[in-house]
Amino acid sequence: MKQNYIETILGGLTVLISIFFFSKFLNANIDKKSESSYLLKAKFLKVGGIMIGNDVKLSGVKVGVVSDVRLDEDYFAEVVFKVYSEVKVPEEVAIEVASDGILGNKYLSLSPLNRDSKIYLKENNEIRNVKDFESIEDQVSKIIFLATQ
Repeated sequence: MKQNYIETILGGLTVLISIFFFSKFLNANIDKKSESSYLLKAKFLKVGGIMIGNDVKLSGVKVGVVSDVRLDEDYFAEVVFKVYSEVKVPEEVAIEVASDGILGNKYLSLSPLNRDSKIYLKENNEIRNVKDFESIEDQVSKIIFLATQ
């Protein structure tokens, strides 16, 4: 009989611990900053696997999230992304598709061109200084082309 009580207590304790960790997981994954953000966009020839939910980083720090990827009327890939409202993106900024290594996730990388600029992008502004995605195949073909000349 004692064995049944111990098993019941251990089972209940396991359930409580599971609920605790599940609630921590949910709280950690809720994007609290998404409510206070503004939208920016950029048009690429190739986005190379950027999807909704990918990070947007400014100088390597996450400052937003990709919210939409669509094809515009001129067949450019238009990427719309949210930037947290406490982050001011300079008007003179370059954007490119980057990755965390060969097998890593893709993200949008913002690089300020003029760090002293006091003019910032506003809601629905478009970033014009775009560097298109280059796949590994594109890079290898460039190396082969240069080596054979």
